[in-house]
Amino acid sequence: MKNGMIESTYTDDKTKKYYAWRASNYDALAQWEMEFHAEAVQLADAQKGQHVLVVACGTGRGMIELAQAVGPTGRVDAMDLSDHMIEQARAKSEKFGLNDRVHLKQGNAKELPYPDEAFDIVYNGYMLDLIPFDGFDPILKEMQRVLKPGGKLVLLNMSKPDERKTFYESVYKWMGMPCRPVLMAPYLERLGFKDIHRSYRAPRPHNFYERIVGFLWGQEVVLAHKAK
Repeated sequence: MKNGMIESTYTDDKTKKYYAWRASNYDALAQWEMEFHAEAVQLADAQKGQHVLVVACGTGRGMIELAQAVGPTGRVDAMDLSDHMIEQARAKSEKFGLNDRVHLKQGNAKELPYPDEAFDIVYNGYMLDLIPFDGFDPILKEMQRVLKPGGKLVLLNMSKPDERKTFYESVYKWMGMPCRPVLMAPYLERLGFKDIHRSYRAPRPHNFYERIVGFLWGQEVVLAHKAK
């Protein structure tokens, strides 16, 4: 345990292979994530004409709603480590007629291919919970770099109520799951982010599978601002 968390068992290569397999069925098997993306997007409060970066866009959850919020005068850049997930996100962007404002790119969050102070909002969902500890600071510093002064960072991740070890963490290394609970607010505070707000809860179950999910882990949404 480090800072109340267990270490991830996934490397970048292992992550790419996992999501190549999961990309086509990800949305169907993780419906419960949608309500948390909705909350995170609401906290982001994107405005018309703003420039938003979605890091680890996955199948496009959150990305579509943010693109709708910024309107035709705004822009959303979105990237993911997995080409297969980008294909899903691109199809979703085309379906909603947003290709004029959504710009997709394959890349690694440790080296964001964007200029300094370019974005009003950086949005990241369900990525840091599969990143090893030594990747946290490099990734968060990159997000900080590309944010405009005063810009918003929104993080959505698998989490837990506090630093106490959970049952899921006790069996994580035997389950083959990529994600484990993380607590990101202390990292943001150490990097100098301001006005940090964290909310946490378990999913609201709609079926037996989601009841199991709710027993094993919850989700945190963290909103922070880059110092002006």
